[in-house]
Amino acid sequence: MIEAAAAPETRYAPLDGAHLDAVMQLHLAATGAVGRADLIKPENRDFFERILTGAGRMFGVWRGGAFVGYGVLQLDLPPSEDARPQLGLKATESLAKLAGACVLPEAWGHGIHDALIEIRVAEARRLGLDHLYATAAPGNARSWENLLAAGFSVCGLVEKYGGHQRYLLHRREGAPQRPTDDGVWLGAEDTAGQVELIAKGWAAGQWRRRADGGRDLFYRGPA
Repeated sequence: MIEAAAAPETRYAPLDGAHLDAVMQLHLAATGAVGRADLIKPENRDFFERILTGAGRMFGVWRGGAFVGYGVLQLDLPPSEDARPQLGLKATESLAKLAGACVLPEAWGHGIHDALIEIRVAEARRLGLDHLYATAAPGNARSWENLLAAGFSVCGLVEKYGGHQRYLLHRREGAPQRPTDDGVWLGAEDTAGQVELIAKGWAAGQWRRRADGGRDLFYRGPA
């Protein structure tokens, strides 16, 4: 009888400035594998250096000893990344951004992206932050599906990063759940319909897959 090989160990740990080169190499490899700037925002070395030297927190993932992923929690938000106005928050309310995560294709399908979200949410909670936000391309379903599962809601559809469409997703610590029995399902491709509902204060916290393979989001009115 041939025994199945044990699954490689997956390890998560905080990153620091000593990991800058490895982070940059992984970022280029992961974004290059996808090959679409409209789905994943390319970052430069300066961005990662700022995060790793005090502007935020980064967490890395090793699988079988190989560095396969990272997640960014951005604490210092420049004006272009301060989403308080779009989220209807006061300037005094604490806010951080889940500013991207990358996982190499060979490590997909093992729940790493989910885990990186959970780790960063836990870190934000440890720091006493009340609000988190993230952006995700409507076509990057893997990203926004995982964010919705972690308690984020789609509350905006904006143009970012050179004119590319992005969902604006918001999570408030301890926020009550919206009612589940009153809302509207809209296809993720129906951007005009989503913009119209969002303008009325609606938000989406659930999704479903259609028979044709597409995805719908469930929008509910203001709580």
